[in-house]
Amino acid sequence: MDYPMRSVFLAFTIAIPSLLIEANESQIERFAIHGKTIRLRCDLRVSEDPEVEWVDLVHSSTQDPAKIFHSRNNPRFGVLDAHPNSENFHVSHDFTLTISNLNMDTDVGEYSCRSRIGDTLLERHYYLTIGEHPECSGRTNLRSGEQTSLSCEMGFSGKGPDLEWLEDDETVDSTDEYDIRLAKKVVRLDATHRHDGVDLQCRISIAGVVLKCNLTLNVTYGVHHPKFHPVKETLEPGDEVKCTAKGNPTPRVTLGPDFPRSLEGVGWAALIVEESWVGQQILIECVAVNVVDDFEHVKSQNFSFGVVAQRKLDHHHHHHQQPQHSTEPIVNAMDEHVRHSAAEDQQMEEKIHKENPDAKPKPNVKSVKSNNSKGNLTTFSALVAFLGVIAALLV
Repeated sequence: MDYPMRSVFLAFTIAIPSLLIEANESQIERFAIHGKTIRLRCDLRVSEDPEVEWVDLVHSSTQDPAKIFHSRNNPRFGVLDAHPNSENFHVSHDFTLTISNLNMDTDVGEYSCRSRIGDTLLERHYYLTIGEHPECSGRTNLRSGEQTSLSCEMGFSGKGPDLEWLEDDETVDSTDEYDIRLAKKVVRLDATHRHDGVDLQCRISIAGVVLKCNLTLNVTYGVHHPKFHPVKETLEPGDEVKCTAKGNPTPRVTLGPDFPRSLEGVGWAALIVEESWVGQQILIECVAVNVVDDFEHVKSQNFSFGVVAQRKLDHHHHHHQQPQHSTEPIVNAMDEHVRHSAAEDQQMEEKIHKENPDAKPKPNVKSVKSNNSKGNLTTFSALVAFLGVIAALLV
């Protein structure tokens, strides 16, 4: 017997309070060094009676996050003892979470701060990557022509870093060699004299953090041809002639051959042009020597120049530059002296007349002389000033 099929519908009513979730940012990436400490801020708005909690998806054994901290009924801001990593957690009064003794194997992942204000839930999410200090390695003591490989590597857990090799802030060609939880960048080069003393830097960028390690190359090479400074056809007494030479080890430089004594130096040697060389053509030989792998490298360079006397100053031009001295102060000074002497004579005559009232006054010959002297001295002072100007122009 066939029975007709019936459809049975059951209706359920579930009351769910409305909750508005606001996530300030999807996720903030953070990086820390293995074994160190990091602080994660909970910079969210809070209510007058704050309800704030920290959770993570790192130490949870289920799909639900593990609870680290809750502010309700927690005046001492203690971390929940039930959390497996509670001994390394600390929450301060501004709700900042501090994680110490970071471990690449156990502490990498997402940490979240939540703040409930009425029916609104604010969230801040962090993703934590943990890594080791980067290490630069490779053979840096080289001979010119040798090959070398330089490595930059960093162990990490979480989101991978970006690595690059730089020379003077310019990117150097390199190769990625990633492995599990290991970022690696390799530079391969043929060493030349240009690489001697070069500083190569590996720069690692991860979650806004920049880490660096450096290697400095030491390349030995035979001495290169010496160079003179300056290179001129003629020089004057007192000028310096310098010869420099490059090499690793630094070469010994000698100047010769026509000097009473050899002039030597390490990396350079110099001499001063002498007065006795004026009118001569001087030949200097510069010899540079260094030893690489028990082999002596020798390079030489010659330089010839004439020696001329030092140029004298243009006296005619010099005279025009002399300041024009005024004769007026000289004339005024002489006139003032004459006036002062005449006044003294007049005072003396008056004193004599008071002491001998019966004496006849003498003709004022001296006064006349003084006046005449005044005129003569004034004329003489003008003449002296004029001659001074002429002399200044002739110097």
